[in-house]
Amino acid sequence: MTQPFTYHSRDDLASILTGKITRGELTPGMALPSERSLADEYHLSRSMVREALRVLVERRLIEVIPGRGSFVRATTVDDAVERMIEVFDHRGVTLRALIEARAMIESTAVSLAAERATSTDIASITVACDSCEASQDVIEQVQWDLAFHLAIVQAAGNTLMLTMFRALQPYIVELLIRSLTDADVTSEGLVYHTRIVRAIRNRNALRAEQEMRDHLMLGLTLFGPDIDRNLNLVAREAMHRISSRRMTVEDLLRLTGDHPMARSPAMGVP
Repeated sequence: MTQPFTYHSRDDLASILTGKITRGELTPGMALPSERSLADEYHLSRSMVREALRVLVERRLIEVIPGRGSFVRATTVDDAVERMIEVFDHRGVTLRALIEARAMIESTAVSLAAERATSTDIASITVACDSCEASQDVIEQVQWDLAFHLAIVQAAGNTLMLTMFRALQPYIVELLIRSLTDADVTSEGLVYHTRIVRAIRNRNALRAEQEMRDHLMLGLTLFGPDIDRNLNLVAREAMHRISSRRMTVEDLLRLTGDHPMARSPAMGVP
């Protein structure tokens, strides 16, 4: 008689359960078997089963409710974004790399926004545009600048574009720090916001796309030697120019979004 295969680690069980969830064998809201049942079925100790379940909790695939058991979570855009951020790092992220990535996403997004934006969308974009221009405080200006671009991507009505933008959001914040602490970049860059809003209001998708591309590509000429340097290091240096605020890059990321779902002033945060 063939002996059953014995799983020897928490990773084996975590992989099996992950596969069942991603294939739809275990659906959102469904309860997983008890720890005892899993231990018996997969020839593992209860402690190893608990460790495997902890891995799934960390992956946001399940939630454990004390006294009730473990249940499959409904996956959200937040989950997808956080998983994308986990595999990102700063080693290869330069200002040039981020500008190119943003141009790919946001030029298309603004074109779609010009076609699809509702009156509410346009109002949010306009508020962010006006507030960014009126702000005298760099930190507040960064928040509104981010809110402006996020509102445009949201108005595009494409979930995947929004997911990609939110995954880049921590890096975009760092880029905005570099931009908005540089008077030349600020003076030349912010005028594009008004042009972009006008194009969206006029439902001129081609004009909106061109204005956004020109806006984002300004950095290729205005950032000088910084363009091919590590983004995180450039942002940290820029923060020293406003060091009187006694705020670190990490503080700013927590304020405007060290994870992609953090809300900006336009999204209802005071």
